[in-house]
Amino acid sequence: MQLPWDKVFDFCERFFSHLAQDHKSFNREIDEWVLITSKAQAQDYIGTELQRLFLEENLAFEFSDGVVRRRGRRNTADQVSRAEVVLGDPRLAKALSHFNKALRYFRNVSQPDPENVVKEAVCSVEATARALFPSAGSTLGEVIKSITGAGPGQLPKPIAKTFEGLYGFRSAGDGVGHGGAEGGPVTKELSEYALAVAASQIVFLVDLAAASEPDIPF
Repeated sequence: MQLPWDKVFDFCERFFSHLAQDHKSFNREIDEWVLITSKAQAQDYIGTELQRLFLEENLAFEFSDGVVRRRGRRNTADQVSRAEVVLGDPRLAKALSHFNKALRYFRNVSQPDPENVVKEAVCSVEATARALFPSAGSTLGEVIKSITGAGPGQLPKPIAKTFEGLYGFRSAGDGVGHGGAEGGPVTKELSEYALAVAASQIVFLVDLAAASEPDIPF
């Protein structure tokens, strides 16, 4: 109970890899040791039970193949971490709220809701765009259209299409936005992709807004 979380995760890995052993019983009739439970079987049981505990506690980690991993791919985790840093800006409080909701839906393995992952991830991008470019429009589509161009501090048209694509899927994806949409089902893999892209777009919008601000002479 006194271990910090990182040490708890380390203990889980050590428990799996070092403490699990073959279980044998001596059979007097044949005068030799008989394997009752193999090390692999013991590890399979330990791994299953640890993963069950991780799910019950709704942790943002999972236990698989003897290792504690943050849910999602490494690229997703990296992009999410960067987005969380820039969303610390007080101007982006609403965007952070949407982003945190997307993360909660994404990390809830016991009750998966990929549709809401996509919805909240896109909402976080829209809230970021509206906060950073308040005079550009009231929707993500309007903001992107307003800031698209070939000049310094503008969004190149090919890149703008990536924003339009993710924003469009929010309305077109089955169960994401409008009822009766037929843009295709939202799988776990697709929701993770949307989350990672949304995180990257948030970081990019923050950098773009910062680049367009006038230098302050000192």
